[in-house]
Amino acid sequence: MKHLQKLLLSLLLVTCPPATANYSWNRMDRGGEAKTHSTPYVAYLQGKNNHFCGGFLVAPNWVMTAAQCFIHKPLTVILGAHTIQRREESWQTFEVQEYHCHPDFMNPKKGNDILLLKLKGNATSNSYVRTIAFEKSKVPGGTACSIAGWGYKTPAATLREATVTIIKQRDCLNHYPGLADNLICGRSGSAGVPEKGDAGDPLVCNNKAYGIFSYRHNNWPGFYTHIAPYLPWVNSVMKSA
Repeated sequence: MKHLQKLLLSLLLVTCPPATANYSWNRMDRGGEAKTHSTPYVAYLQGKNNHFCGGFLVAPNWVMTAAQCFIHKPLTVILGAHTIQRREESWQTFEVQEYHCHPDFMNPKKGNDILLLKLKGNATSNSYVRTIAFEKSKVPGGTACSIAGWGYKTPAATLREATVTIIKQRDCLNHYPGLADNLICGRSGSAGVPEKGDAGDPLVCNNKAYGIFSYRHNNWPGFYTHIAPYLPWVNSVMKSA
């Protein structure tokens, strides 16, 4: 019986509903190169068959990303990277011990696109690798935030960064009434097109993680999972694991 319980628990730790993989797996194709190691919380998630995703370090052994990234497991987490085509001394690389997908996730357009990765080991905090706190307050429309991810148009595949302006939720719902709960709309400026960035990239407002890039709909701005409503679940997972 104990063996069966352990087996069931292990399945729960790596189970996530299947999601269509054609939402946001194109790398950020514009945006300026980020200042070297200016976003030490950003993680590069390397999956099977050369698929990849973005993420961010929220505790020494926890990375947050989008639930749609689960389909490309096993994931390898690289922290402290600026260039991803060659290994840097700043890198810290981890395998994933546990995958915790939000239980209500079905596909990005239905929301709940959030996944927690428990690492096999703790990241060492330094000038290249650092956790980021959560923005718990509501960020008003018109606020300039940022997103970072790896682009493909530069030979070195360096980290790219772009500005994202938060759209008022009322305006977003007026134009897209079918929007799932707990999704944020954000429009990029001329410096980049983060809505074409990697799934799982952090939307950072006031130097805190406010959202997780999920998908874009045709020519609409990007849609981001609002983190704050999920914090009770996040805290429960991190305390119990």
